[in-house]
Amino acid sequence: MGRSLSTFKIAQLLDVNPSSVSNWVDQKLLEAHRTPGGHRRVAITELLRFLKERNMPVPPELQSPLARVLVVDDEPALCRLIARSLRLANPEYEVVEATDGFSAGQLVASMNPDVVILDLRMPGIDGFEVCRIIKSQDRTRHAVVLAMTAFPSQESEQQIRECGADAFFSKPLDMDKLLAAVQDSV
Repeated sequence: MGRSLSTFKIAQLLDVNPSSVSNWVDQKLLEAHRTPGGHRRVAITELLRFLKERNMPVPPELQSPLARVLVVDDEPALCRLIARSLRLANPEYEVVEATDGFSAGQLVASMNPDVVILDLRMPGIDGFEVCRIIKSQDRTRHAVVLAMTAFPSQESEQQIRECGADAFFSKPLDMDKLLAAVQDSV
């Protein structure tokens, strides 16, 4: 779905007459802009504001997950375990897995995660570099990075925090603490 909707599409989503949507725009209850062809378009964020202010239900098509979480670890079994634990803890999380730094970088760019659970030691692009990239981009800087490693040291914790990580966990993971950190981040 695009970033803005026509008044007709809004009417379909809300199960109302298109003239009702046009009236909301005319009465300045719902902010819209016009296309070069003269058609009205409403930003999705504006429609969500409108619905919330009026205690109207948000159609499923406009509902987004509570949080987008990217799990990055070169151990696929651990990736799956963390992802499964997150989904069980909150089915509203959208959880995606990556098993290397390069794939993580691609997924960060495409999914714009809210939280990244990131292993530090991976072949190729390591977690330190992935964290630096996440925190250096305007679009992804907001993401909370929860770093983890099987080789904890004060030096690696200091280094990853300098890269912008928000928390540091050692393996084996205390899953309850990790899940609590994700919950606190969203």
